[in-house]
Amino acid sequence: MSEDIEKQLVEKLKTRNFSVQMDESTLRGSEVVLITYEKLVAKNISPVLNEVLHAVIKCVNTIKSSAKCESLFKLFCEEQNEDHVRLLLHPEVRLLSKGNCLNRFMQLFDAISVFLSEKLEMKYLLTIDGKAFVSYLAYIFEKLNILNNQLQGPNKTLVDAKAKIFGFITNIELYQKHIKNSNFDQFHWFQKCEVIDAAVFVIVNHLNTISTDLKERFSDLKQIDFPTWMMQPILVELSDISNMQYQEELAELKNDESVKNLFNIKGAMAWLCEGTEIKYPNATQCARKLLLPFPSSYLAECGFRAAKDLLMKKEIDFL
Repeated sequence: MSEDIEKQLVEKLKTRNFSVQMDESTLRGSEVVLITYEKLVAKNISPVLNEVLHAVIKCVNTIKSSAKCESLFKLFCEEQNEDHVRLLLHPEVRLLSKGNCLNRFMQLFDAISVFLSEKLEMKYLLTIDGKAFVSYLAYIFEKLNILNNQLQGPNKTLVDAKAKIFGFITNIELYQKHIKNSNFDQFHWFQKCEVIDAAVFVIVNHLNTISTDLKERFSDLKQIDFPTWMMQPILVELSDISNMQYQEELAELKNDESVKNLFNIKGAMAWLCEGTEIKYPNATQCARKLLLPFPSSYLAECGFRAAKDLLMKKEIDFL
């Protein structure tokens, strides 16, 4: 029975258009794509930044290690009129939590530096380089958190993913130029510290590593060409379309008020509507191949959750 199910599944996979996520995200045709997780930053992180990261985690763990210590820290923060009275613990399971952990650490940096004034790791973080590196890591992990969230959720397509990922890479390259020129306006945490040339060198190299790694990981996504007519079927010049079948269908679409209204409301996602497919089958078939959902942990979790809910419902009905 299991062999029969496997054969049926394989046959369906061969004839369906979708992306599959296993232990890593993939595009159709086995083109590998990895979701941007914190591992991307930590994998090739410099020894200096890695030391700073572990120093922060040790400081946080010291405060969170016991209820008594955490209560004392809470009272201390209240006396200092801090906006927050607790730190966020960095769990190893969800590596991107470092972004939230570092941000809260920077918000309470002054209070922590007094509360843990005798701790060796805190003394290191209070050095000129130490504070600058914590500030930088808090900022870059925050940006990675934002990118990760933008890639999750329903109706996220390869088009969305390409725009967000390569927009992020462009920003990383801008950060490099700004930091080289000692322009730290975008890095709000740098207002709390002094950034010397040695720190600038380490930070610029790390940003370059992130940019290079992202370009390599998402090189297949970069090569996917999303035709203008798919994104803007109403505005595209018909003479720019080489395929005559698409050209004929889009000529009709440009004068179809009901479909034009649909595209005005839904944008390119209108290609997924049944009415569009019935009227313009050839163009729709091509567009749908490029509007596949971007494979992410969100989709995998939704699939497992749906299966789990179904099994639980059957168990309840059985009882």
